[in-house]
Amino acid sequence: MEEHVPQEEPSQPLSVARIVLGSLVAVLFAAATVVAAILAFDWNPVGPVVVAVATIGGGSYAVRRVDDPAFKAAAIGLVVGGLAAVLLWPLFSVDSPTIQ
Repeated sequence: MEEHVPQEEPSQPLSVARIVLGSLVAVLFAAATVVAAILAFDWNPVGPVVVAVATIGGGSYAVRRVDDPAFKAAAIGLVVGGLAAVLLWPLFSVDSPTIQ
């Protein structure tokens, strides 16, 4: 008796339009992550750490779990944005404004 082994569907070749759209989605999510880290810094100095760790972890998990190219591009954008926020940490001002 033969066992039925489920086979994966062959993936569709990506068109140029889908590649451009996926790149645009990834860039938008990366930029949104960096902006969120900057805004979180105004809320609390630990905010960018929380944002970066959450987006890198969530994006890494999503890259492995989703199959749709648009969602995969968004997940890659989260990871790239989280890494960019980490690299931009030295640029965040830690000086509190003083009123004179």
